[in-house]
Amino acid sequence: MKKNNQKPKKKKNIRKKNSTQQQKEKALSVASQVNLTKKKLTKKKAARTIAKKVVIKKSGGENPIFKNIVRLKQFLRESKVELKKVKWPTRKELIASTSVVIVFTIIISLFLGLMDFSFIKIIKTIVG
Repeated sequence: MKKNNQKPKKKKNIRKKNSTQQQKEKALSVASQVNLTKKKLTKKKAARTIAKKVVIKKSGGENPIFKNIVRLKQFLRESKVELKKVKWPTRKELIASTSVVIVFTIIISLFLGLMDFSFIKIIKTIVG
């Protein structure tokens, strides 16, 4: 029996979300966990980026070959981005630094060869 002072509970209107909405929400929740710069990425771009990462993780499956392929693809993509950030030397800078390395290598090799030769002479006179 219901008491008179109790009101009947209202049923909440719960509608089912389709899979794309669930993916978007999941992507946004993952995006909030990952530090994404708001200046570079809008919410839509961030959601797309994270959704791609989620799909990549899911597409790996349980097969280690697919996981390795996905990791390799991600590594190559990140490497390409990093190589764009590199400040490559000019031809003049490259020639100058290469010549410095060659000169110092010759100097050090002559020094070590002279030291080796002198130590051999010293040891032969002591032993022999």
